[in-house]
Amino acid sequence: MPCTECNLCETPGTLAESSGIARVSSNLRKFRQEQFTVWRCSNCQSLHSKEDVDLGYYYAHYYLGNHQLDYFSRCSYRSRLQKLMRQGFCLEHSLLDYGCGPGLFVTYLREKGHADVAGYDPYVPDMADPRRLERQYDVVTAFDVIEHDADPQQFLQRLLSFVKPGGLLVIGTPNAETIDLQKPQTVELHQPYHRHILSQRILEALGRQLGLEVLEVQNRYYMDTLFPAVNTRFIWEYVYAHGGVLDATMEPAQVGRVLTSPRLLFFAVAGYFFPPRQSMLVFFRKPMVSQ
Repeated sequence: MPCTECNLCETPGTLAESSGIARVSSNLRKFRQEQFTVWRCSNCQSLHSKEDVDLGYYYAHYYLGNHQLDYFSRCSYRSRLQKLMRQGFCLEHSLLDYGCGPGLFVTYLREKGHADVAGYDPYVPDMADPRRLERQYDVVTAFDVIEHDADPQQFLQRLLSFVKPGGLLVIGTPNAETIDLQKPQTVELHQPYHRHILSQRILEALGRQLGLEVLEVQNRYYMDTLFPAVNTRFIWEYVYAHGGVLDATMEPAQVGRVLTSPRLLFFAVAGYFFPPRQSMLVFFRKPMVSQ
């Protein structure tokens, strides 16, 4: 069914009463000519994709299929790991990366000595082993996943069942409150894959409803590093320079185009200091079970 009523807040806004509606083109080359309706809930400020689509069909042509553990991913995964370590993650802990794609972050963690790590992704056959979901982990991460789910509340509840008492649940996702629908080519809208983009207030509220403690909220994407060309601002500028299609990030890098573009060259070097604010990283703690 089309989404015309918010499925996130207690007083749901509707498409009919929304003051923020945009027609958004897909930012994948194969579907570039297709447009989708994105609207904002007047109550919680979350964003919703109206059209009901066959996600299996769209994921069969997803741009991350050729993703490899290269210089860019290693640098960004280093940043991701550092963020987890600051919350106490160490070699002795177990971790599940839910929605892991081809599992590159899991491979990276194993290279760094983290033995008890696993990845799960229902849309990637090699990573869709349900046995990985038959236990609990010290840390469960979901980077850029919750916004893809048709029911974010149930998604959070499902993830929580994989977290040990006292463990961490880490959610990285776009922040709807910072996305301007007057700029419908914004990368984070990512239609039709992003079904519901949550506002920070609603994500925190949903976590608390499940009894989770909000430990920290960061408004900087994990890909922001000081390594040359490995920062969100540069990557998004590179995408916009290639017609706004995300496929460009998985294709051979056009170094010459960067070197001859003052804008791209500037952000390749200094983009860390000019980060987009459309993302959030929320660290939740699951309470200990009373003995």
